[in-house]
Amino acid sequence: MNVTIIFGLLYTWTASCFLKEQLKGNSSEKGVFGGLLFFSYGILSCWAKKRNIPYILYAMCAHGLLVSLTLAVFKGEREKKLLAGVLLTVMTVLILNFSESLLCCGGLILLGIFAGSSYVTLTGVWAEKIITVITCIIWITCVNLLSNPLKPVFTDKSKHWFLCLTIPLSCMILVTDLVNWAASNGILVQDWERFGLYENQLFSHGAICIITGLAMTASGALVFGMDKIHREESARKEYQSKVLYYEMLKDQYSRMEGLRHDMKNHMIALENLVHGRQWERAGCYLKEMEEAGDIGFGEEAVGSLVIDALLSHKKRQAKEKNIRWQCDAKLPRDCPVKEMDLCIIVGNIVDNAWEACCRCQDENTDNEPFIQINIRKIKQCLFLEVRNSTDEREERDLHRTRKESCGEHGYGLVNIRAAAARYNGTVHTEMKDRIFTTSVLLPLCVMEQSGKS
Repeated sequence: MNVTIIFGLLYTWTASCFLKEQLKGNSSEKGVFGGLLFFSYGILSCWAKKRNIPYILYAMCAHGLLVSLTLAVFKGEREKKLLAGVLLTVMTVLILNFSESLLCCGGLILLGIFAGSSYVTLTGVWAEKIITVITCIIWITCVNLLSNPLKPVFTDKSKHWFLCLTIPLSCMILVTDLVNWAASNGILVQDWERFGLYENQLFSHGAICIITGLAMTASGALVFGMDKIHREESARKEYQSKVLYYEMLKDQYSRMEGLRHDMKNHMIALENLVHGRQWERAGCYLKEMEEAGDIGFGEEAVGSLVIDALLSHKKRQAKEKNIRWQCDAKLPRDCPVKEMDLCIIVGNIVDNAWEACCRCQDENTDNEPFIQINIRKIKQCLFLEVRNSTDEREERDLHRTRKESCGEHGYGLVNIRAAAARYNGTVHTEMKDRIFTTSVLLPLCVMEQSGKS
């Protein structure tokens, strides 16, 4: 009984520490979760022994308790908490089963060698206690070693990504519990008459060891493989954004170079129009020069050539779709935010707003589609806000992909949050009266202090 209580305390403490790290919880959440999990498991264990509950039902209840408490105690996205609880359960089931089976195989082999006989079994209270203690130590060590490598799995991911990873891991838990149930009922390995009890025990534990070992390999490849693919896809999307924005900047410079090259001829034409007092034609000619060179210093002149080129390009896209465009943007002098990060944030937000406005036109809504951009310095922070019309009634619908390829969904907002996180910034979304607002706040004082240091 003492070993069981100690194991329960160590298990709940390690589990609460793991979840606190992955979900960025606080000490109070960690303590509440650990206490509730310990007493819940104690009550469940007593109830199972008293009612003689089958192992498979007891295991399902224990897994459900862990996941339910994770969802109830810790804060954050429901899908992320669900994955954290399921991942911890997978680690627990596979590591404990693999370690126990491996230790039993090793113990049987050693007993057979030293006893000089094959008629030995690994039974007894002390043998069970020793295996339980060693298994517990192995599990705690593995969970602590995997805690840091697993942190990127819970960072900068969309909700549907968490769900896609949770489903196969849940199936892995179910299969492992069925294997344990089959082994405990003599289904996995039969008591073959030509072999003795010693050989049959080796076969049984060896089979479970191989199955759980393969399951651990598959789970690790799935978790870290999906995370690697996501990071590579995010990097590819970010690289494409960089190429696009620099191409726009290059195009703007090319326009300006072409205009500068023909400036002499333009000046002669303008001079003739002015001398002839053809003011209206001169004004139109100047307007054509401005549009040809894309050198307007209107509302899109924010203080950065890169952002100017980006907003000018997005404005042309909006006008082509008859989307009302309003922009009030001004960057502070010597802004510490990198232009590429600003392009990622502004570009992705405006792209999402443009797509929402296009859907409004497709739905033939009465309201005129619009995009409003506001960029300014507020105290020691850079504030970016984009408001746009939408055809959705509830904010949760905006996170459902309407793109033909589901693989293209989720990276825009993820890249926005990742870029903002590099400056300890925050991203907030809100929808009211079919107007969607995306706000980003980047503290400038923190960046300036880090730059000086």
